[in-house]
Amino acid sequence: MYRTILDKIEEYDTIIIHRHIQPDLDALGSQIGLKELIKDNFPKKTVHVVGDMSVFDFLGDMDEIPDTAFEGALSIILDVAQAARVSDDRFRLAKETLVIDHHKNNTDFADIFISRSDYIATALIITEMSKVHELHVSEDAATCLFAGIVTDSGRFLYPSTDAFTFRMAAFLHDKGARIQEIYDSLYDEDLNLKRLKGYFINNFHTTTNHVAYMKNSRDLKERYDVSTFTVSRGMVNQMANIKGIPAWVNFTEDDDGMIQCELRSKSISVVDIAKQYGGGGHDLACGCTVESWEMTDRILAELDARFERKEDNG
Repeated sequence: MYRTILDKIEEYDTIIIHRHIQPDLDALGSQIGLKELIKDNFPKKTVHVVGDMSVFDFLGDMDEIPDTAFEGALSIILDVAQAARVSDDRFRLAKETLVIDHHKNNTDFADIFISRSDYIATALIITEMSKVHELHVSEDAATCLFAGIVTDSGRFLYPSTDAFTFRMAAFLHDKGARIQEIYDSLYDEDLNLKRLKGYFINNFHTTTNHVAYMKNSRDLKERYDVSTFTVSRGMVNQMANIKGIPAWVNFTEDDDGMIQCELRSKSISVVDIAKQYGGGGHDLACGCTVESWEMTDRILAELDARFERKEDNG
């Protein structure tokens, strides 16, 4: 598997690295981390990172490149397998596409598809590759990859965090990952973000079967001067870790009128519900985007029914 990735990197003079839109730290960490690995181990290669940015911009900036840069290039797409969710769709201009992902989704476009849905983060895949093939891992690369692992594992709290996760994190620690820098960036919050968290805690609702939910119109982000990403993915877990709440979902209207849906569950898989609406992800953490509030009501009804069946089955 890893030899395939490295052979492709060796084959091309220009590599352009993408990931999903509205990136979290696994997307950005694996993307920028892989760029640093290629720069350090294949110094003659031209390597770029492209895409939109989010609140997690402390790891580094994206590159501005012309369309011509894709001619004869390899596009590596990380942490996403569906073309519609790739940030910067100019990957279509590349000579070849290589997707590396850890979600429970098949790809609809890749020439080469590397999937490890049993891994907690895409950054974990890149980290293991660097360890197995004894690549040089700089402090910058280690820091980016550690950021991806620590966040997609929920600060090492999610059930799928295992001994392998800790071994790879320790490997990056030994390579000089600036762990305190990551945590400082994650936990240092603006006052308006604190107030937004308070709003969520005081205003979420629950269904008959105790599924917690929020419905956020686009004016909420304007009221608190935050991004759609912050309201949507950033706030969903304000409803987590509450006794008697088996699942929670956050519906957020974006600037185009589409509604981003973030689904979470303590123990029962809900990813099939997200997939019904064109999304996907992990068993207990997944998402999709829908066109109307009526469709969010359907998702909520399906979640509520799922946990009613669980209770009925004892």
